Amino acid sequence: MDKRIEVMHQYGKQLEDSFKLRSLPIALKFYEKAEDVPAGAVFPKKKLGKHMALCQAWAYTRMKGMTVAMTKEDHWCWNPLIAYGHVECVPGQPQFAIVCKFLGINDPEKAASFFVNFPRFPLGKYEAVVSSPLKNCEFVPDVVLIYAEAAKINHMIRAIKNVTGDVIHSVFDGIDSCIYATIPSIMGNEYRVTFPDPGDRERARARDDEVILTVPAARMEEFMTGIERLNSFMPFNDRLFEFCLDFPHPPFYNTLFEIWGLDGNGEEWDFDHPKMK
Repeated sequence: MDKRIEVMHQYGKQLEDSFKLRSLPIALKFYEKAEDVPAGAVFPKKKLGKHMALCQAWAYTRMKGMTVAMTKEDHWCWNPLIAYGHVECVPGQPQFAIVCKFLGINDPEKAASFFVNFPRFPLGKYEAVVSSPLKNCEFVPDVVLIYAEAAKINHMIRAIKNVTGDVIHSVFDGIDSCIYATIPSIMGNEYRVTFPDPGDRERARARDDEVILTVPAARMEEFMTGIERLNSFMPFNDRLFEFCLDFPHPPFYNTLFEIWGLDGNGEEWDFDHPKMK
């Protein structure tokens, strides 16, 4: 096995263990030829007789451990077909006009300008995209996608700053997360933070407290170095909370504790405080 793939497997297991992730980190790779896709990958239309939205393919990967291959015949959502270069959609074509009506932008000119500049791969460059669990993928991915709660992504962001000396620069839209979480990172070799969109929530079981972190595969070593460094002095722990002991309480607490012969001479609530009114 390619040593680079073995290293990716180690990274996948380390991330699961360090953060107790609720779903598996995803290894994602684009293939110029569908015939080069790993033999064990599931093509939804061919294998299952049904189509999938891309977010559903990712859900099968991160929640069930399935390796899923998507060609243009497998997709059940319009945007990846366009953005991943499977179909044509440019100004002057009827399909472009239709899409612009449903972008959620009221002004037609602004909608057209927005979609002209939307992230895309060149038409026909890739025939397939494959998602697989990072811990047992059969390829070197283009990017790694990590779905996790905000607190865990926050820790990863700080780890990235530790090694890069910079913050993450992202753009935020309420939809099309499958595009924002992939193309910019592949084309620009940049980290990205993306919020799962409504389709991911409604049809692919993304949780309301989940955020997506995208790590270019070429930067995984850097990323994991940052995790290791940060964990050496400030490891992630979702059970580490500071509690206020001997907290202020209503006066009758002190009265009861005194009756019982207990040490209850604590600070009492200030009923004149604005928060108590």
